[in-house]
Amino acid sequence: MYKARITREHRTAIIILCDQSGSMAEDMPFRGASVPKANAVARILNELLEEFVNRSRRPEGVRDYFDIAVLGYYGDGIKSLLSQPGEFTTASQLVRKPVRIEKETVLRRLPSGNQVAASILPKYWIEPRAACETPMGSALTEAYKMVRSWCAKTGNRESFPPVIINITDGEASDADAAQPRSITDKIRAVRTEDGNVLLFNIHLAATENGSSAQVSSPSRIEQIPPHRYARILYDISSEVPECYNEMILHSQPGTRPPFRAMGYN
Repeated sequence: MYKARITREHRTAIIILCDQSGSMAEDMPFRGASVPKANAVARILNELLEEFVNRSRRPEGVRDYFDIAVLGYYGDGIKSLLSQPGEFTTASQLVRKPVRIEKETVLRRLPSGNQVAASILPKYWIEPRAACETPMGSALTEAYKMVRSWCAKTGNRESFPPVIINITDGEASDADAAQPRSITDKIRAVRTEDGNVLLFNIHLAATENGSSAQVSSPSRIEQIPPHRYARILYDISSEVPECYNEMILHSQPGTRPPFRAMGYN
């Protein structure tokens, strides 16, 4: 299970759900600075999209190994940020889309420990946004519809199963605590012949003093700070497939599987 090769004939699907509600305007620590959560998330999302493009480059051009969707959720609904609602885009389509490039200066740490300023030219397919409520229930429901349709296609039956990454800092405004569990149970039950859909949840929470614990792939709920929303996300996250245990143990010696597909800050 979870061993299917990702090829042009057997792509995989990546759906990123991005909380763009008003609370994402709050500052959090990010790469040595205090920035709005929305800006930090947009930066990471755009770097991830560029990584998908780079991994798809070959001497003859950009090949399509991934079906990608980014859904922003705020106010009373969701918005598809890369393609038409309910549809995916590919790496070759991404490189043809209009993109904003903005020169930035960052600090890089040398092996000696000294820091030097360096100029970079990040690409922005996704712009930061922070407004209104948090319709996470609607976003999860749309993701469920998309993976169910994708997995039902004959050409995808043998593919590595879709991965959903939900990035949020709060609780759904359009659902009670039980509804996210209900829809995510349905999401995780969708499968290809290689395994069930994987749902990752990333929770962002900044403390008053501008610092916060960082947790990756926890194996016990007690490893998550006592934040109610974060612990709900722990409960609804997928269990990390056993084939990735060795990789996690290498970076987190002393821990024990099974691990959850969840990150805190």
